[in-house]
This record gives sequence, C-alpha cells and structure tokens, in this order.
Amino acid sequence: MNGAALLGTALLAVSCSHDAWFQTSDAAQRAAEEYSSNFKTVVLGGQDVDSRQTWNTTVSTQITLTSAKTGTLKIYTTDPAQGTTVAALYTGNINKGETKTFTVARPQAVTTLYATILDANNYMIDNMAFDASESTVTAAFYTTPASARQAKAARRAIQPIFNFPEDADASKFLSDVPAGVKSYAQECQANHQTSGYGSGVSYVDPSWTGEVNIWGTWDGSKSSGGTLYIKGQNWFLDRKFYVAANTDVYLVEGAVLVLSESNAKDLQGGCNYYLAPGAKIATPDGVDLVLNNGLHMYNHGTIDVGKLSVNNTSVLYNSNELQVRGELSTENNQSVIVNDGTITATRLHTAGSSHVQNNGTMTINGNTDIDSNNNTWVNNGQYTTNYFYYTAGSNDVINNCKLTVRELFKINLGDTDKNGFQMDSDGGVVTKNFEAAGPSYIFMGAGSVFEVTETATMNITKDLYGVYGPETGDKAVFHAKKIVSAASPNQCFVANYFGQLIVAYDESHFAQGYSDKDAQQQANGEIGVQPYYHVGEGAIVEKTEFIDYTIDASTCCPGFKGGAGNKVEPTQYIYFAFEDLGTSDDFDFNDVVVRVSAPDANRVSTVELCAIGGTLQQKVFCDNVQIGEEVHTYGEFGANTYSNKIVGVPIAVLGTVNVPNGVSVADLNINIQVTRKDGQVVTVAGPQPGETPFRVTVTGDDQGKWYWAKERTNLSDAYSQFGAWGANMDENPDWYTNPINSRVIKW
Repeated sequence: MNGAALLGTALLAVSCSHDAWFQTSDAAQRAAEEYSSNFKTVVLGGQDVDSRQTWNTTVSTQITLTSAKTGTLKIYTTDPAQGTTVAALYTGNINKGETKTFTVARPQAVTTLYATILDANNYMIDNMAFDASESTVTAAFYTTPASARQAKAARRAIQPIFNFPEDADASKFLSDVPAGVKSYAQECQANHQTSGYGSGVSYVDPSWTGEVNIWGTWDGSKSSGGTLYIKGQNWFLDRKFYVAANTDVYLVEGAVLVLSESNAKDLQGGCNYYLAPGAKIATPDGVDLVLNNGLHMYNHGTIDVGKLSVNNTSVLYNSNELQVRGELSTENNQSVIVNDGTITATRLHTAGSSHVQNNGTMTINGNTDIDSNNNTWVNNGQYTTNYFYYTAGSNDVINNCKLTVRELFKINLGDTDKNGFQMDSDGGVVTKNFEAAGPSYIFMGAGSVFEVTETATMNITKDLYGVYGPETGDKAVFHAKKIVSAASPNQCFVANYFGQLIVAYDESHFAQGYSDKDAQQQANGEIGVQPYYHVGEGAIVEKTEFIDYTIDASTCCPGFKGGAGNKVEPTQYIYFAFEDLGTSDDFDFNDVVVRVSAPDANRVSTVELCAIGGTLQQKVFCDNVQIGEEVHTYGEFGANTYSNKIVGVPIAVLGTVNVPNGVSVADLNINIQVTRKDGQVVTVAGPQPGETPFRVTVTGDDQGKWYWAKERTNLSDAYSQFGAWGANMDENPDWYTNPINSRVIKW
C-alpha cells in the first residue's frame, strides 16, 4: 500500500476531488435512476430496498473476552474441532486471566461464535462457544474449580490395595506319587472300609473303578481330610468323587481327573488342588466347576470345564492353561483368580469383593463385567475381550499392560470417590468403540495410550470427572477415530480432559455447547454456563494429523504417531464486489472483486484482487489512499476475463492495510475509482442504508471463499435468495452460501 490508510465510514466516498458519478451531470443522474429502477425490477422482483439494508452480510460485533489460558486467541464461526481447518474471524495473543476487547465482522446469519486458545505448537488448549447475537458481547472461558481431582504422576507399576496370593511352592507340583504312599484301595482296607475312609494319605490311578469318598475326621474344632494323589486317567462321570474339607489333592504329571456335574459342584472348602505340568481337570460340555469356601486350586497343567465359579474366599491360581467354555466368575467374599498362563472363557464376571489379576494372557470371547464397588481387576499382561463393561466404581481396576476390546469398552460408574479406570505408564487400551457415561474417571500414566479405532462416545454427567493424564512429564494419549456426544440436555459435563493429556481425533470431535440449554434453545442462540467439555491445564485437543507427537509401540502399548503437525488454516476474507456502471442493466457485481483478509495478530490485513469483469479503468482505494495499480495491469481483459475464467485466485496482492482496534474489516471503506468513457473519474463505494447498491460486501465461508457471479449473470440469478434478502434483510441472511453452481465462478 502506498502511504498510510485513512479509515472512515463506508459511504459513497469522494476521492481525488471528484464528486460521486451520479452527481456529475444530468445524464449521469438519469442513468443512476435507470439503474435503480432496473435493479428494483430485475433483482428485487418489484419490491423496494429494505430501508435498513446496507448490502453487507456481516455485523460488526464487539467482543470482550476473559481467558483462562495463555496462548493465541482465535474466533471462529464453526467449532474448529469438527475435522476440517476453518478460517478465523480474529487472531490475537492473550494471557491467562487477561480480558481483551476487539471487534469482528460476524456473518449476519451466525449468532454463536467459538473462541479457541492455541498453544505455541498451534494445538487447541481451550474452546468455548458463546452467544454473539448482540452487537456487544461479553464472555469468559470456564475455569476448573480449585477442588479438581488431581491426576497422579507417572503411575508406573500401579499396585492394587488388595494383596494377591503367590503361586504354590514348586515342590507341590509332582512328577509322580511319592514312594511309600498306599493306593486308595489299600488305605480303605487299612481303615476297614470298602469304598472310603476318614483321613490319611493315598493315591488313585485308573485301576481303581469305584468311588472316591474321603469323609475326613473331626477333632472337635475342625475337620481333617488328609492327602490324595491322582495319577493316570480317572473318569468320575458315573461314580462319586468326594474329598473332605482341608484335603490336599495332587494331580501328578499326566494325571487326568474328569468330573460329573454333581462332583464338580461339590468340591469341599479348605482343600488345596495342585495340578502338575501335563495334569488335567476336565468336565463334559455343560458341566460347571465350582470352587467354594476357601478351596485353593493351583494349575500348572490344564483345566477344561463348562463354567467355572470361584466363590467365598476361594483361590484359582493358573500358571498354564485354563479353558472355560462358558462363564468364568469370581462371585463374592474375597474370591480370587490369578493368571500367570493362558485363560480362555466366554465371559468374565467379577462381583462382590472378588479379585482378578492377569499376568499372562486372557481371552474373553464375550463380556468382561466388573460391577461391584469392591472389585479388583488388574491386568499385567495381555487381556482380550469382546466387551468390557465397568459399571461400578472401584479403587482397583487397573491396566498395567495391554487391554484389547474387540467391540465396546463402556464405563458407567457410581458417584463415589472410588470411581476410576487406571492405566500404567506405557500401558495401552485398544478398543473398537468406547462409551463413557455417568461420573466416570480414567487415569492415564505418562506414555500410555487409550486407542479407540472407531467411535468414542462421551456422556459423563458431572464436573471434574473425565480423562486424566499425569500431572507432569510425558503426555498420555487418548486417541479415537471420532469423538461424539450422546448427551441429553441439562445433564452437566459430557467430557473433561485434565493433566498432561493429548486428546487426538482422526475425523472430528463433537461441537462445544452447553448442557443447561436444550437443542431448541441452543438453535436459538442461547448460551448456558455449563459447557459440554472442558480442557484442563496441560491438556490439548487436536486432530491427529496436526499433532507432531510419537509414542513408540511396545508389548503393552499400541503406540501413537501423529502427523507432521503442519496445521495450516485457511484465511478468512471479506469480499467487496463492485459494479462500475458501464451499463444500467448489469447486476453481476464482478466488474471488480476485491477481498481483504481478517487481520493478523498485529492488526494487518492484505488486500487482494480476485476478479476483473469490467473494461473501464479501475483503481482500488481504502479511503483516499490507492492500493496497488490500475487493475487491468494485472491481467488481460477478453479471452482471459477474470470474471468468467479463473487464472488464479487471487489475481494479485494489491497491498496491506492496518485495521485499528474497534474496527472490523467489513467497516473499511474499500472503494474503486472508475474512469468513465467520457473521461469523468468517479468513486464507487458502499451505499447508505436503503440505497441501491454499487458495492456488495460478502463474508467468506469457513474456508474463506465466496463465489462471484459469471459475466452478465445477475447476482440474483446466481444466488436465488439475494433479492429476497435485499427487500428484507431479516430473511435469507446466508444467501451467499447457496449458489447456483452453473452461474458462479467456482474455484
């Protein structure tokens, strides 16, 4: 720009000592009247121009905003977390706690704006929707109360409150029956019984075809069941297998014990079962194994059963292979399952005050259901399930390695201080879909990744509940293809992100809104005080491709790899489309099309030439200061007319202007100076309210674009709602977003 811009009101301005064109002669006055009459007939369908109409699609809106973060403040017409980069109406720097006042050119049709804070990496660290329906607006970002629950630090090797038992000593797993032990038959004979005895030490092998019945003895305080060794294949489908409470049962290498339904449900409490490598306990299809009343079973061999229930202080310690064709459950009263080997089951159900710890590989081909406030579920290995339902809060639901959920991970907890799903540093969850409902917590350690390959649905119902990263150090990553909301009105927060946490989405994150307003109220532009989601200090929310951050994959962690981090937003522009009145029946408004960018953080805007549709000499001015050269010096008119054939947008950058505080770009007096065929030099600028326009001011869309009409195509033919808006500016204020594609220049 040559010289300093002198900014004034958008009137039909006078430039270079020349009067406005229609004031120069009677002939010109008659031409103006003919133009106005034709415009009323052709464009407005015989209606009058709305007396309020300034032919400007924007409203200058003064915003006073208080920030809760330090960074770059941007104002958008669309929530920027919707998956595509959008153009900002305003850009400026702001500090935590600072209040700034500035003016933007808000589209008349838009009553809700979005304020976003970006950090030094251009990542979103705060986002707020606010009501901008008035010309003066005051808004403030939500601030987390001082009582916010704190994320833990690194959270490495998270230990549960419950102390899980150790495996039995290696001396308990035998290759054969010890020397000197009598057979079961011999022990019966020694006790003068034909099929059983009270207590003692014996072994059973396939040569014994009768029942096993060790009924134990009673010393006045407790029973004693003795010791039983099992070798070879022993099937008890049509005969009784009963050992009294407190019996030690050893299955030596290669031993097989097959139990009927009545036997498998009648194992007595206080017994210890030791399965050596190669040993096996099995039941036929449909037959369940029940561990009750303090029974301990230590498996270094194989267990293959229908269902398996661990109840009432019983312990199942699996160090090799456990196959459950139905449900595996820990029912109540300190029942425990520990897996150091491989477990396969249709369902895992933890209830009461039961406890499960996986240190090896567990595959659940149906549901994992954790539904008690006193459960312990700890995964230190590889855990795979079709569905993971965590529906009651507990202190000790902990993933220290990798949890894979084939279909849905759902967390919906009670409103207690014990709510939470904890993840170790470098741990990982991979689930197809995720749903957070109720007052739920997820606590993630440094370098951990929670990956949702499809949809994460947020429906949390209380402040301070949500996803927490560590307090300091490396960030954790919550990553989803898309993050949506299933929230109904008036239910408080939908999601909260706290601590050193990256919330990464591949496609989109649900729009910011307010849960204390219903859908119709929000559609009417009403803004509440309870935002759908809150981004706490240290957290960011950003599209994956824009995040330059990597967590390496490992045995426990799926890893995370963002993009190059090169987020480039389109520039927002205000378009000034002119008629030079070479004729009085041409209303294409493409004789000159100029656009001015939204100001940068230094309040500087560029002025660019987009179209040349007129043959007269034309120069562009901001008030009385010329910007650039005569427009035809930037391109030939004729075969390459820029109103019909796009050679490039913009055709040229004409210069820059400084936009003062309190002024929007649409308020700038951008005008053109036209040299008419008779040599007169006139200025064409914005009309007074209610006048026939020679300049139309139009905002760009979310990508900063507007498509002008083709040559000799009236603007009302290119945009069918333009005339109705001209006659009543309250109708169709977004007319410029609905072009007839064959009648505009698409670029």
